[in-house]
Amino acid sequence: MKYKLVLFDLDGTLTDTLEAIAKSVNSAFEELNLKTYSLAECSGLIGNGIAGIADKVFAMEKYDENTVTPEIMKKILRKHYSKHYNYNVKLYEGIDKLLDFLEENNIEAGIVTNKDHELALDTVKKNLSKWKFVHIIGASDKEHPRKPSSYGIDKISEETGIGKEEILYVGDMDVDVQTAKNSGVDIVYCNWGFGKLKGEKNIPENIKVDTVNEIIEKIKA
Repeated sequence: MKYKLVLFDLDGTLTDTLEAIAKSVNSAFEELNLKTYSLAECSGLIGNGIAGIADKVFAMEKYDENTVTPEIMKKILRKHYSKHYNYNVKLYEGIDKLLDFLEENNIEAGIVTNKDHELALDTVKKNLSKWKFVHIIGASDKEHPRKPSSYGIDKISEETGIGKEEILYVGDMDVDVQTAKNSGVDIVYCNWGFGKLKGEKNIPENIKVDTVNEIIEKIKA
């Protein structure tokens, strides 16, 4: 096998969480008496965790601090996301097959996500508890820098003793591509995720995959 460790993004890669994110966003903005968004529009806000959603909305709508502050928006978003983060969450097609393949071939798996750390742990517990992950690193303002920082990949590489040349990162957005580049590991970009929904441009064709089987073949190569 080409890789000893496969690291995954979470939302948009392993789990389809778009409905949960949309419900959380719109519940929060209703409380704040702000504009709400369609499912498709919510997909365009994803990529840098809850804090990133607040940053994008604040800039996009040109809100000023007489309307709402970024800090209050983040606080209310987190409150609603903590209620709805597992709403209609499901695994993407074939993810169970991929994770089974890794375990059957003694290839380690881990998660590096911009989802808030504690919610990432809970999401894995509720939806992916069948499989073992050597490490799960979510975003934390105090401890874990958000992607595209290489922090998460670097930390897991160091703690497992597995070199960068034996690590594959699996994500679904340009931020994941940049994270892999910053850390010096190989990357595959899942066309079933949020990046394609957002219409991301300039993603190299040779790293794109449409199915789990293509990832398995890259691991076997």
